[in-house]
Amino acid sequence: MSTRPKRSTRQSTKAQEASSSPVASGSAAKPKPKGKDTELNVQYLLQNPKSQLTKMDIGDILNAEAWTMLSPESQAVLSTLLPPTAFHDYKSYVDSTHPKGSSSTQSSSSGVLDLAVFKDSHFNSAARTFQDHIFSGWKTETQASKVQRYIDGIRDGSLSAPYKDEVWEKDNGVLVPIPSPVAARTSGVNDSVASARAGQAADVKLSDMVAAAVLKVGDVISYKRHFSGLDVVVEKDAVIQSLNPRTRAVTVLLPGSTTQYLPADLLSRAPGEPDDSIRSTTFTAPSMLENAILDMDGRVEKNKRPNGNAWKTLTVWRWREDDAVESVDERFGRESHGTLFYIRGCFYHDR
Repeated sequence: MSTRPKRSTRQSTKAQEASSSPVASGSAAKPKPKGKDTELNVQYLLQNPKSQLTKMDIGDILNAEAWTMLSPESQAVLSTLLPPTAFHDYKSYVDSTHPKGSSSTQSSSSGVLDLAVFKDSHFNSAARTFQDHIFSGWKTETQASKVQRYIDGIRDGSLSAPYKDEVWEKDNGVLVPIPSPVAARTSGVNDSVASARAGQAADVKLSDMVAAAVLKVGDVISYKRHFSGLDVVVEKDAVIQSLNPRTRAVTVLLPGSTTQYLPADLLSRAPGEPDDSIRSTTFTAPSMLENAILDMDGRVEKNKRPNGNAWKTLTVWRWREDDAVESVDERFGRESHGTLFYIRGCFYHDR
């Protein structure tokens, strides 16, 4: 069903009576607006929701007859707003980046408008949409300032909108994908996991996963997030030092400042004591760990941190149960079990 705003193009009874009634002989004609008044009238027509343009058939003024009444100078200016396909003798071309393209092939047109464009369905649809935008108040200066303020906020990082995939997951639920064969093998979950809905799994708390031993001491939680507004990528590893059975809080060790990886002596199966460069933090929600990491990193200020799903930025790395050999790499032989977001979905499906 169409959601287009309902606009009546029928002239009101009062307007019909006013137009049909004779003008009194002694009445003075209203002076035509000039200069600044004319500009204000044009602004009113193109922006105000009560504009006469919203109450008429737009085809009455945007047509071939009206075009021919314009001066050549006006036609030249308006022609710049139309696509090349609206002109006679337009020749299509294939861009040079295409395998069949040629650098010598160019589009061309005679510069003479094809008047059939005014009967084109695409043109008429765009014209009616323009009417709807005026009627809905989207062309007003107030609306334009709101849009500009939002654009500026997105660019400087002071504003953010929820990711559309997160909104969809919350309202409708989505299929939880299996990220890798390793995660599928170690979790013992087959393709039926795809039926778990992330929207319903959002009710699962980190404390529920701790109580069910989904997380283990020695697991490495790897954080990675790209802040596009600042062009900064923050990466940091944290190893689970302890799990509190009463409060279900998770305590991790992680390197300070902008250091990404932990020293090898903290990643072995028999870890040593941390030195002064290692920090400790306790959290009960993924967002708490993310904030702690960003505070330590120091490159992303609190007022420039856009909203996001911390469950998707944290990946769990764990030793393989069938392999006791510790390889010397950044995570000491551990392999990825997927993000906390994925693991939460699997846990919700299995319980």
